[in-house]
Order: sequence, then structure tokens, then C-alpha cells
Amino acid sequence: MRPLNDGGRMRGKAYYNWPEGACEEEIRFRSSEQLANEPYDVIVIGAGVVGCALAYRLSRYDLAVLVVERLHDVGEGTSKANTALMHVGYDEQPGSLEARLVTAAARLWPALAEKLKIPLDPIGGIVVATDDDQARLLEGMHATALANGADDVQVLSAAQVRDIEPLISPEVRGGLYVPRESIGDPFTASIAFAEVALANGVDFVFGVSIVGVEAGSGAVTDLRSSDGHRFRSRLMVNVTGLGSRRLADAYGGGPFDIHPRRGQFLLFDKSARAAVRHILLPVPTPKTKGVLVTPTVYGNLLAGPTAEDLPLDAPDATSTTIEGLQAVLKGGRRLYPGLAEQPIIGTYAGARCACDQGSYLIRYNDGRPGIVTVTGVRSTGFTGSITLGDHLIEGMVEHCGLELSNDSEAIDERPETSWPGWWRRPFEDRQRVAAQPDYGRMVCFCETISRGEIVDSLDSPLRPRTLDALKRRTRAMMGRCQGFDCAVALSEIVSQHCGVPLERVTKRGPGSEVLSPAAQGCG
Repeated sequence: MRPLNDGGRMRGKAYYNWPEGACEEEIRFRSSEQLANEPYDVIVIGAGVVGCALAYRLSRYDLAVLVVERLHDVGEGTSKANTALMHVGYDEQPGSLEARLVTAAARLWPALAEKLKIPLDPIGGIVVATDDDQARLLEGMHATALANGADDVQVLSAAQVRDIEPLISPEVRGGLYVPRESIGDPFTASIAFAEVALANGVDFVFGVSIVGVEAGSGAVTDLRSSDGHRFRSRLMVNVTGLGSRRLADAYGGGPFDIHPRRGQFLLFDKSARAAVRHILLPVPTPKTKGVLVTPTVYGNLLAGPTAEDLPLDAPDATSTTIEGLQAVLKGGRRLYPGLAEQPIIGTYAGARCACDQGSYLIRYNDGRPGIVTVTGVRSTGFTGSITLGDHLIEGMVEHCGLELSNDSEAIDERPETSWPGWWRRPFEDRQRVAAQPDYGRMVCFCETISRGEIVDSLDSPLRPRTLDALKRRTRAMMGRCQGFDCAVALSEIVSQHCGVPLERVTKRGPGSEVLSPAAQGCG
């Protein structure tokens, strides 16, 4: 397949369901008449990393595809708040669907990341045993890794672990070395999948919540949004994560029980990065992989997550707590005792979709013909997204009658200019700065992000319009000051470049305007 040209190629449409004046009219969603006149072949509900990967893989074929997302950017739900690890599947249940998909995906990712311009760094991981009981489990974990095809995994002695990780806990009794365990960028993964899908003709609508699913004429299903918009499709895939139960109730899907499993994290300053060379993982339990300590692809150090099971629709599922963050610090210190001395610059929490019926629960023709339910995708979803997309397409062909014909014009990669600026620094390229001086005008000094990079993101294929969307693309507001020094400047760029009043600029969509009502009234 040929790459996306630097000049861009837009076959699909991307719209935002926002009030008048909150974004440009050309990208504001007003009616389903702006989309395809005929029923779509497939509508994907949910634009997390799995939904975007599915859209990307579907876009290789001559199909009419629509992605509908309740939030205001891709990857804005569970996909944005995780450990950002690319797993090799060394500890999954051998023979399970999750193990098969994750181990297969791990071997695809190095080439895929290069093709789609997704930062990835194979620094390797060490499962650290800190007592004799844990050390006795290492041989069994090694056998599991071999059964899953991770044949480069090795058992290390305590001395060997100390040799490659000098600041490791003095309590170390041994370790399992996983050389292909990698750190990656889940934000860019969702974006890259979606941008290629968009270029291949997939449509996207953001800010739309599907609340009704009804039988249409023939094999067509009618979908109704909370504000009265209607969409028609022959097949529908529910990949809404923690919203999957609510949506399944709208179409009479079979029983399954899900709940948010909250994971809280501590983010440390870049000065802490050199302390740890590898991903440090605890010996996992039946419930969780435990609190790990890992460098990030962005140059920070990260510790987490917790594993707190909360009720479905818990309002504080993505809120941090003092107790949870203390548990993260305590767990991280078991691996790297010096963690408590490192400067913390941020905290966050994510909610994984835990399913009582098991991980990677997939049902075809669920409740009615042509509906696919996907739920229970947890921490391995980033890694397994690409092979899960292919698996779902194969299932829709087999069980739902989806017919595939290759699109001879489909592209399969992004241009070199798609690399995030924080990964390939534009200001270091003198010719590029000479041609566009805005690459030398810094907006975010903590992360060294220029005005040129912000404008490039605003003009990128999905046309993101929120500060959080720009943050995920550029890392502005993600540094030591956490936006204190650059949020205003960033808002002004959005306002000026997009022609939107400053008081309408939002953090994450309508209702999250960055100016308070009191400030808007000031002269």
C-alpha cells in the first residue's frame, strides 16, 4: 500500500457535535445528512485504541465505515490512562484468546510503529521477585512465557538482576528478563490508526452518544443518539469499554458483568528517568499485574497502577485518592527504594474494563443479527488492538456475513512529518525552522513544544479542537508545571488559529470551557 502523502488525502469526514460557535462550521456536526446517504456497512461505536485499530483495519477494504464516539477525541477514555506498555504476552493464560492476540501483536508492533510513526522503545522488562516465595514462581512464569511463544525470556539470579539494574531493591531474590517488553505511546497509536482510516474513507463523529438501537428495514439497524440524530448500518460493533453494558442493554445483548478497575499512577520528573533502566514489574497476582515502575517513552518515570474494583458508573472512577497514591508509592518502593526521593509532577487515574466473565469477551449477533459486542479488554488492549481488529473482522465475515473486497487505493502508513514533535524535534532542524519560524517559538518550555507544533496539530487530519487533544498530540501542558505556564498561551493559539472566541475554547469539549463565567465577564 502507498503511504499518505505529506499534502494529505482526505476521503473520510470528521465532525464534532458541538454548539454553534464552539468550533468552525465546516467541522461542526449538525445532521446525519452530512454523512453517507446509504446505510454504512459497519458502524464502530467507541474510538478508543481498539475501535480505532478496527477502523484502520476495516479501511483496507471497499466498505463504508463510520466511527461514533461519545467524547471529543480518539483515545479519550480508558485508552489515555494506562501504563503505556507494549506487552509480549509472557504471563497470559496459554491458549487463551488474549494470549494469542497479544503474543502475535507483539511481533507486529516494531514494524507497525515505524510505519504509522508511533514512538516505541524496546527497553526490556524485569519481573522482580523480592522474597523466596516469589522467586519460586519464576520458573513457572518462564514456562508460561515459552508456552506463549515468548522464547527469549530468561530467568535471572539476584546478582544478574543487580548487574543490569543497580538501584533495584536489596531484597531482590531473582527475576524474569523479558527483552522485548517495550514502552510506547498509546495516544499516538489511537491517533495514527484513526488518521489512516480517515484517509481511506472512514467517517468519524465525536460528541455523539448512542442510546437506542432499533431494527430497520431488511438487514439494516438504526442507531439513535441522545440528541435525536440517527445513523443506519448493516453491522454495528460495540467497543465502548465501560459503556458496553449500557449500550448492550439498548439492543438486548446477552448478560455480562463489568465494572471499572481503577488504576492510580504517580508521574515523576524527567530528572528521575536515569534511575531505572528497564520496566520493573512485580510478580503478578491472579487479580492484577501489580504496581510497576517504568520509564516512559516521553522521558519520565511512572509508577502504578492500583487495582481497585468500583461499581459500574462510579462517579469517582478516574479520581485519585490519598490512599491510592500512597499504595502506589509503597508498591513502587518495593522495586526501587529510591522512588520516594524522586520529584512527583503529576498524578492520574484510569478505569480499566474488568469483566466477570473474562477478558476479551466477544459476541457476534448479540441480541439481534449484525451486532457485535466486545468487552473486558483491559491492560493488554494497547498491545492487542491491532490483532484484535483483524480477529473481529474475521469473526464478522464468518458470523455476520460481512463481505470484503480490497480497496486498491487504500494507504497503510503515515508520512515522516507525522512523528510527534517531542520525538523528532522540529527546532533541531535548522532548515525546517528557517522555512517556518514558528518551530523556533516555544509555547511549552517544560517540554520544549513550539507554536508550529501546536498549529500542525490543529491542522492535522482529525482537526482536534480541545486543549486535552492538543496535549496528547504535542505534550504541551504535560511537563513539570502541568500547564500552569502554557495553558493560556495554548488557548490563545486555538482561538486565533481556529477563529473561535477565547471563552469558547475548552479543555475536553463543551462544558469544560477554560475561562470561568466570572472571568468571561471581565473587561
